[in-house]
Amino acid sequence: MKLHTINTGYFKLDGGAMFGVVPKSLWNKQNPADENNMCSWALRCLLVEDGDRLVLIDNGCGDKQSEKFFAFYYMHGDDSLAKSLNKAGYSFDDITDVFLTHLHFDHCGGSVKWNKERTGYEPVFKNATYWSNEQHWEWVVHPNAREKASFLKENILPIKESGQLKFLKDGDQLFDGFKVMCVYGHTEAMMLPIIKYKEKTIVFCADLFL
Repeated sequence: MKLHTINTGYFKLDGGAMFGVVPKSLWNKQNPADENNMCSWALRCLLVEDGDRLVLIDNGCGDKQSEKFFAFYYMHGDDSLAKSLNKAGYSFDDITDVFLTHLHFDHCGGSVKWNKERTGYEPVFKNATYWSNEQHWEWVVHPNAREKASFLKENILPIKESGQLKFLKDGDQLFDGFKVMCVYGHTEAMMLPIIKYKEKTIVFCADLFL
């Protein structure tokens, strides 16, 4: 098994919104805010290479949203999903599985792109199975008011319409050494991969904690 860090760029979010009740005097030391109280966050994913499986865990914001949309999040940096995959020696078409920890736009936006005619959307990874779970999917299509803005239908519905979406359950194995654990709090039934790697256990925590 080989693991590759996949950097897809950086964006900014309000520090107070991210750290909640934690005083700024504490979090600002390690995550300094700019003059608008915005902190930079990495849109970092993981690529797991195991035999004939090439599993991409999350995929960043993508690039299909409007200029106005991205202006809210101050996208910056030279990294992109395509460039980082190429650096690892792969392309979109090589990916066999896209494991989506959850369907907030900054984790799944790279799943879908405009079609050539720009009349609709299509999956970026045409040869891949996209993995979620039924409980989280139901939460996504029937969100509460707090999370609604994070679930963009253009990121999500084309995956199901393509026929490439499948569901896992808590405790399932995608393959030997890659187990699923569902956790709650950041969102409903977020999936974390537990990976056995070189006699160690690695957990890709997504947004479980800051």
